[in-house]
This record gives sequence, structure tokens and C-alpha cells, in this order.
Amino acid sequence: KQWYQRRVRGRKNEAFKPVQGRSMVMVGAGTGVAPFLGFLDHVAENTAPGDSLPHTCLITGNRYKLRDSLYSREFAAHKAMGTLSSHKCAYSRDTTSDCRYVQDILKRDAHDMVALLDTGAAVYVCGDAKGLGVGVFQTFTAILAEQKGISLEEAEKLLVDMKKSRHYCEDIWT
Repeated sequence: KQWYQRRVRGRKNEAFKPVQGRSMVMVGAGTGVAPFLGFLDHVAENTAPGDSLPHTCLITGNRYKLRDSLYSREFAAHKAMGTLSSHKCAYSRDTTSDCRYVQDILKRDAHDMVALLDTGAAVYVCGDAKGLGVGVFQTFTAILAEQKGISLEEAEKLLVDMKKSRHYCEDIWT
């Protein structure tokens, strides 16, 4: 056997965890979807039979549907249990995909996204800072401005306020 040593750096992000009973929009690409499996497990474990479940929308992005659909079986199980309300997927390299990036899904479903935010849903974004983190923030800014009829500056201020109140949380890396 050959052993490899790797240096791992841990990092805490206390804000990046679900709030029991709060609806969620979870956005991740590649390995950035991993925390959301834990979020859904948390919802399943902390909801008593007969309790109403929060609305949970998962938006994921990968390159190829057949090769890269991480945790697809687990997410399908959560959908069957009702702990996952909707799972929308973008595939950047599949020519048959309606949406290539998670931002395309957000734009397509702008009305539904803003409706969820208006009910108090929290947004969780996990993935690459430069591409996903910036792109999702800019897309939410644009759809808020469009759907609410406000300026981009006002929409950005809404998102900054959501960050302060932990309704827009990011776990992003470079």
C-alpha cells in the first residue's frame, strides 16, 4: 500500500446552517452540493410526523448529467420523503440541457425565487467564489430588481441586508 499525506485546513462557518422550519433555496455546483445533503438530513431528522415541512428548493450545477450528478440517489430519496420540494439541475457541457448554469435556472424561475424570498426563505450558496459566488449574487440582484421594479443598487442593498440577517449565506472558496 502506498500512503499519501495531505494537508487539510478546516474552516468554520457558523452562519452556514439551516434554520429549523425556514424555507430554503440551496444553490451549489460540483462538490458544493455536499452540504445540502446534510441540510436535508437535518430537516428530515428534526421534523416530527405530521409537522409541515418547509419549502426546500435545490439548484445544482454539474458538467455532465450522466457522469457528474453527485448524490442524485440521495436527493431523489429526500424528494420522495418530501424533505426536498424541488431539485433543478443545470449541466454546462450537455447540449441537451435547457439550462447550462445555475444562474440560468435562477433567471428562468425568477418569479418563483422572489416569491420564496418574500415568504422569508433563506438562500444558501456553496461553491467557487469567483464563478458561482459572484454569478449567483449578481443574478439574484438582477432578478430582484426586475421582479420588484427597483434599481440594481436597491436590489443589492436588499441582498446585503439579507446577508446581515442570515437570509443569504455563502460558503464559497477560491
